[in-house]
Amino acid sequence: MSNIHPTAIIDPSAQIDPSTVIGPYTIIGKDVVIGKNNHIGPYCVIENTTMGDDNELIASSFIGVKPQDLSYKDEPTRVTMGNGNKIRECVTIHRSTKLDIPTSIGNNCLLMANAHIAHDCHLGNNIIIANSTGVAGHVVVEDRVVMSGMVGIHQFVRVGTMAMLSGGAMLPLDIPPYCIAQGERARLVGLNLVGLRRGGVSREAIMEIKRAYKLMFRSGKRLQDAMAELEAAHPCQEVQHMIDFCRASNRGVASAKLKMHENDD
Repeated sequence: MSNIHPTAIIDPSAQIDPSTVIGPYTIIGKDVVIGKNNHIGPYCVIENTTMGDDNELIASSFIGVKPQDLSYKDEPTRVTMGNGNKIRECVTIHRSTKLDIPTSIGNNCLLMANAHIAHDCHLGNNIIIANSTGVAGHVVVEDRVVMSGMVGIHQFVRVGTMAMLSGGAMLPLDIPPYCIAQGERARLVGLNLVGLRRGGVSREAIMEIKRAYKLMFRSGKRLQDAMAELEAAHPCQEVQHMIDFCRASNRGVASAKLKMHENDD
């Protein structure tokens, strides 16, 4: 295949579309399926992965390698990756520990240099993860989340749609949709209003989200009581998603700081 550099090592079981380019010294292991028009740079290692189309791996990425989990017994678990993702230098994405549910990356995500996605994570679409951010095992990240550099996320945490995580944030608890979180034990500091506007959320829905945020996280009411009050008013779908997300939390939901973020005024 003319698009595969002669120094690359390809396992005979790998299924690679002829349009995909594979750079020098890259290793494609067993149980790999790679779709159309991918560009895989030098020194990458890909194992136990199904990859869609139009993805770009710059260099030295490790995709589908064994999870860092002492209970893992070398089962043929997997990573699945969608289309149009940009994977920068030295990113690691580990395969799952469960045979029936792979580690998954959606479409059109940007994972910057040295980002780590652990076993059994599930990332949605249009997610941006900046340099040296670590996502521990079993984390769920919904669509259009933005993570700044050097964020750390505890295992089993969930991050809601269009949330934004400030640089260096440490997340032991779930971050609801549309919120900004920051701090060593991250707390909510406001709403990602820029992300909401850029994401095409209507002005009316944004106003409802503002009211819901204040009632749920700044009114002093119990979260369950605030959510019941919001539901009684037949909220928009975005507010209902906030409510559903918080109700589904197992680890608990991050609380708000006393002072609101300046963008919420």
